[in-house]
Amino acid sequence: MQGVRHVYPPPPIISGTGKNEAANPARISLYDNLKFVLILSVVVGHFIDIKSSQSNYYKSIFVYIYTFHMPLFLFLSGLFHKNENVLQKTLTFICIGFMLKITFFLFGIFLYGKASFSFLSDSGIPWYMFVLAIYIALSYGLRNIDKRFILFFSLMLGCFVGYDAKIGDYLYISRTVVFYPFFVLGMMADKERLMQLTRKKWLRGCAVTVLCLWLVLCFSRLEHIYSLRPLFTGRNPFKVNGLFVKWGFAYRILCYAITCAVGFSIVCVVTNRKLTPITLFGSRTLYVYFWHWPVAMVLQKYGIATALCESREGKFVWILCAVATTFCLSLKIFSFPVAQTAKFCKYARS
Repeated sequence: MQGVRHVYPPPPIISGTGKNEAANPARISLYDNLKFVLILSVVVGHFIDIKSSQSNYYKSIFVYIYTFHMPLFLFLSGLFHKNENVLQKTLTFICIGFMLKITFFLFGIFLYGKASFSFLSDSGIPWYMFVLAIYIALSYGLRNIDKRFILFFSLMLGCFVGYDAKIGDYLYISRTVVFYPFFVLGMMADKERLMQLTRKKWLRGCAVTVLCLWLVLCFSRLEHIYSLRPLFTGRNPFKVNGLFVKWGFAYRILCYAITCAVGFSIVCVVTNRKLTPITLFGSRTLYVYFWHWPVAMVLQKYGIATALCESREGKFVWILCAVATTFCLSLKIFSFPVAQTAKFCKYARS
């Protein structure tokens, strides 16, 4: 049924949208289902990237996933963003970001005997926490400005920031600029109207076509599509590829268009029905985001990734390991330290 809202008790935890779920008793199942699909894509993407240099099969899946997963997560964050408790939410994501850095450092020391720690930059997973914190604070500062202007200006910056050869992971500047238009689009959208729009059968049929076509292109034209990887990740200046040195802004526009088309199609095909346990797990994405890379580090350290990826069947099993990791880490037992950090920031603010 269109427009049906499924109501269930949400866990008292900040989800991937950055919204306090305890304060949102009525939830739309579409968005929790969508968040589960996205966190599953994140985990699969990071698992296969470990061996992507040795597998074109993995490269195709990787670029397909990176087309939409983080931009769509940020769109959802903007969709549920409210200029309330800004300091608390900003502080929460900053604290979780540093907890991630510390956790990865300690796992590196224990598993490999060495690790690096960067205080003001990150090429890996923690960047998302800091970028969300920046977006929350920035959007509050720009709250009185027409969002259409913000969207236009942020798109212009995103298209041209790559020409600065010094841009990159420092202070998360590249990703902050490149991905901000998706957060702004989310703030401009209406949750109910978007849900109703994406439930139209003809539009869902078009969405399936778009997703299948892009998947075929990622496999059949990998040599061309994979060259866009530095742009889809959002963290690289145009100098990383000679193709982008002159026409980088045009390639960025192309990537924006592909991401919007594929991302909207993903929203269209995800069901609004309550699915047990997927809908519930979709409200716990930060659990998975926090712990999935340490799990991957352990599996890689003890040779499981290498052993499995020596055969085609093993590569498929390795993906199943990523799927199993996503489900397992969605259990409430893995809420530490995300839940405790959120509570600490809430009490510190009060």
